[in-house]
Amino acid sequence: MKYLNRISIKIFYTLILLSIPLLLISCSGNVNKKENNAISGTPVSITTPVVMNLQDDLKLNANVIFLNKEMVRVPFPGFIEKIYKNIGDEVNPGDVLFRVKTKESAASDSLKIKIGDKIFDGSVLIGAKTRGVLTELNYHKGDFISEGEQLAIVSNPNSLRIKLNVPFEDAQKIKVGNNCDVDLPGGEQLTGYIEKKVPSVDPSTQTQTFLIKLKSHKELPENLNVITKIPFRSFKDATVVPKSAVMTNVTEDVFWIMKLLNDTTAVRIDINKGIETESLVQILSPKLNVSDKIISSGSYGLPDTAKVEVIK
Repeated sequence: MKYLNRISIKIFYTLILLSIPLLLISCSGNVNKKENNAISGTPVSITTPVVMNLQDDLKLNANVIFLNKEMVRVPFPGFIEKIYKNIGDEVNPGDVLFRVKTKESAASDSLKIKIGDKIFDGSVLIGAKTRGVLTELNYHKGDFISEGEQLAIVSNPNSLRIKLNVPFEDAQKIKVGNNCDVDLPGGEQLTGYIEKKVPSVDPSTQTQTFLIKLKSHKELPENLNVITKIPFRSFKDATVVPKSAVMTNVTEDVFWIMKLLNDTTAVRIDINKGIETESLVQILSPKLNVSDKIISSGSYGLPDTAKVEVIK
């Protein structure tokens, strides 16, 4: 009986020794499978070229101005006794804005001058000559003012314009009468047109001034900064790809895209760019087909020929 037990134990250990190589082979196979899965390719997203009509806009900063403004001035030195209007009030021709007491009469309360049948006590009413809105008020009651100083500004809202200063090299792209968009802070967009070109160049900035008139009335504050978009060229049947699909070098003088040869291989294709919008880039050459598969994301850092895995 003891002899049989010893034989059974030997057979058991023999089976264990024989199974170890099989376990090692199985584990090795699993590791190889994991390694093969890990090197399947760089995950990328793809897109295809699109053919469309494309418009190029000249985007420039501009600001709101009023062309017609009355500078209300005082013709003599004195003290402001009363102010009849506040900033933002509408003003009509002849409306009284200030009462000013002359310096001489302020120095002596008893100083009175008879002019005809009336006694002049040294107080003078100063009014507006034009219609508009009081947009600037430079003094307060009791302030002393010198002769010729500006007391206030009355602006005519109907004379509102957008003043656009254009670098001289781009001025030839803009034509009087052309339509344009005006983007306000906050996202509101207005439409206007180029009303006038000023025939002079600023000596310091070398910019030429254009005036834009809005097509609909809009109350805007003077000196508000806006962005103008002026179309100056367009392309019919342009081939475009997303901006994210276009790669460039450090000096940004060479551009390329990554095009799929098959489901797993992408190659670098050097391109010549045309115009750009906020999201699209025109491809002038080489000629692309709308069926071509282009990497739209994931191509950064890829070699000229790369193994990829398309993420769907």
